[in-house]
Amino acid sequence: MIYTAKTPNGWSIVIMPDNILIDNYHIDRVHIHPDPKKHVHKVEISQLDMEKILETIKDYLNASNSFDVEELMEMLK
Repeated sequence: MIYTAKTPNGWSIVIMPDNILIDNYHIDRVHIHPDPKKHVHKVEISQLDMEKILETIKDYLNASNSFDVEELMEMLK
């Protein structure tokens, strides 16, 4: 399941149940939090548009039998 939110301060996408967060809060660049237990760890990604990122995530999840955050990050670079 994928959840999205938009606020005046930015937007976020959460992939559940893995709790992977992609957002543009706190810094000006879009980033992914690949480890929900270490939320302060952020990896910048090059895609900036929420809708394009959401489509990439959906395509990845539809094509893959398993979820690998490293593979997803490569797709988003």
